[in-house]
Amino acid sequence: MSAGFPHDRTTTGLTGVPRRSALLLLRHHVENGISVSLCFAVVVLAAGELAGFDVAIFVGSGAMCVSIVDQPGPLPRKARALGAALLSSTLVSLLASLTADHPSRMAGLVAVTSAGFAFVSAFGRTALVIGITAVLALITGMAAPSHNPVIVFEHSWLFFFGGAAYAMLALLASWCLDDRNRRMFLSEALLAMAAYLRARGRLYDRDVSERSALATVIERHGALMERLQAARDTIFIGRPSRARQRWIAGMLGLLDLYEAVLATDADWEALRELADADALRPITCLSDALANDIEALALILSSGAGSRPGCQHPELLTRLDEALAEATAAGRADAVAGLRPTRNKLAQVVTRTRRLAETIAPSQDTAPTLPAIDLRLFVQPPSRLVATLRTHLSLSSPVARYTIRLTLAMLAAYAVTVAFPNYVHGGWILLTVALIMRASYAVTRQRRTDRLIGTLAGCAVTAAVMPILPTYGVVAVIIVSIGVAHAFAGVNYKITSLAASLMALLLLHFLEPATFYVVDRIADTLIGAALSAVFARVLPSWEWKDVPRLASALLAADRSYAAQALTPTSEDQAYRLARKRVLDCFTTLATTTRRLSTEPHVQERTLISLNELLGANYLLASDLASVQGFLQGPLGELDTKLASSLLKEFRERVLQILSSDASHPPPESLRRRGWLELSNAHPLPMLRRRLLHIEHAARRVAAQARIATAGSAFES
Repeated sequence: MSAGFPHDRTTTGLTGVPRRSALLLLRHHVENGISVSLCFAVVVLAAGELAGFDVAIFVGSGAMCVSIVDQPGPLPRKARALGAALLSSTLVSLLASLTADHPSRMAGLVAVTSAGFAFVSAFGRTALVIGITAVLALITGMAAPSHNPVIVFEHSWLFFFGGAAYAMLALLASWCLDDRNRRMFLSEALLAMAAYLRARGRLYDRDVSERSALATVIERHGALMERLQAARDTIFIGRPSRARQRWIAGMLGLLDLYEAVLATDADWEALRELADADALRPITCLSDALANDIEALALILSSGAGSRPGCQHPELLTRLDEALAEATAAGRADAVAGLRPTRNKLAQVVTRTRRLAETIAPSQDTAPTLPAIDLRLFVQPPSRLVATLRTHLSLSSPVARYTIRLTLAMLAAYAVTVAFPNYVHGGWILLTVALIMRASYAVTRQRRTDRLIGTLAGCAVTAAVMPILPTYGVVAVIIVSIGVAHAFAGVNYKITSLAASLMALLLLHFLEPATFYVVDRIADTLIGAALSAVFARVLPSWEWKDVPRLASALLAADRSYAAQALTPTSEDQAYRLARKRVLDCFTTLATTTRRLSTEPHVQERTLISLNELLGANYLLASDLASVQGFLQGPLGELDTKLASSLLKEFRERVLQILSSDASHPPPESLRRRGWLELSNAHPLPMLRRRLLHIEHAARRVAAQARIATAGSAFES
């Protein structure tokens, strides 16, 4: 390895911290977990010191519920989420305490809370998390009932105070760490880019099967798209101060680097078939070396230390030149036709990586120059209230069906509690059902498994530590558990479930010590998991039914992207928006395809056809990205008038293919046509060859889309 951090023993510059450890610890989700734990600890310990342990329990309950929505993000969005969580959780907790001894009223509250929790999922992940706070508040309210309304309102006031105190501390921390949060979002996007680079390097490794390599690339590509959007949503908002301009420029540079990397894969299928393994090995090595460079830049952002990588790699480019010369001398025009443009595009990737490094860690403190584009257009817009309500107030809506399904499951869980009050604990069963069930059958099934594993492990840890730890030791475990649960919520739900179970078990031990038994909680968890499995089949929303719509959206996005990419003078903002749209649609379909494997009624050939569609679309996007890189590069003797005419001809042809209802049989393979007669190094034949590739890829995408969405592909 030639740049960045060649070995795991290499340090980051932070007092000798090993690179691998730094990559695990200096992460945004870990810092968020630490921040949540610290804010919670301040609230609980201050309440205990000033008013006593009993008060601290109810104050901590409010802080714990509100802390769930404390996720990394822009300050205005976090303020709205914390405020909504504070008000909703306080109200639900108060009503739960007042109605705990009235089964019919409690059933009504359970139904309303469950329906609200499920329906707000239509407004995105942040709204869904706010719904979780309401369910958790319902559970804590049920665990601390009282026949005296005065005591109930006193507990609710303490609950509100704890939540409000936590919200203010969280907002203060977010305001103080605003610049670091932006850097960490960019750092996470860089790490996702490094993982994507390593995966696409395996495309050129003959020891890895083509299907396996491409599947891994698509998976890493999806993770990268999610990280890029999260970074846009934070970095592109707010006044572009001098410090923020650097992160904006870094984000734009990363997007341009991504497009350059995407363009290099236009010929990977043919190169695996036509080039020697020795000729392909430098491509894999260069991808790994660039991934090391990107990781080094990410660690510079997260640690504030370390030297900027060189991002040169001349020896690897030289090895590619030698392989190209050997293929030329051997008269292998087909291999040369693929190696030459790939080598040139890889050199452009190296150059853009070097520019990105200069932007993130500049040698001189100068303000970067930003392009004249409206960054707000690239930020995920909030869901519109009225339009969203109209969309989902129908039984055909997956959200409406999920609302009915979850409400019935929660009512059944509460009915079990009422029927067997001496054997089960309704709060824990309700919490289990709420945390497991999601609108997607695949997600519900996976969360059920993770929840069972995590809860059983949490029960075992609780049974081990509760008898031996003093009170403040138990409080310390709760504080740490809250941070761990937050840190791994979007990374590993098993760990989150373990930590959340440990936290909830210990807190419930304080709220209802006379009736608390760990073994009972295991039984409650099994009952809740069983109920979630049963009700997951009530008014199900199978995701395979969305495949035709998602495939159509992808084709429409492909048309828009092709129209921009095949225009010689495409406007920068319009091109970037078209590129973003097609990548978003691609990622959505890829994520859905990954979940379809766990749904019933889906045949194996359907999954194969969808993966073929994704692979073909990836190649089409790679080809389209390479056209813009070609036009923006040194054109040499390229006749601009002839090039424009050629682009117009193929643009009309490709748009017609992607929008036509006529049947196009899929090509036999992904190998391109026209290699030998178009291997000339002259720019115009090279451009024509690339445009033929695009036409070929467009035909394959259109054909695979029809196969993947055919009604016969699914079993009824």
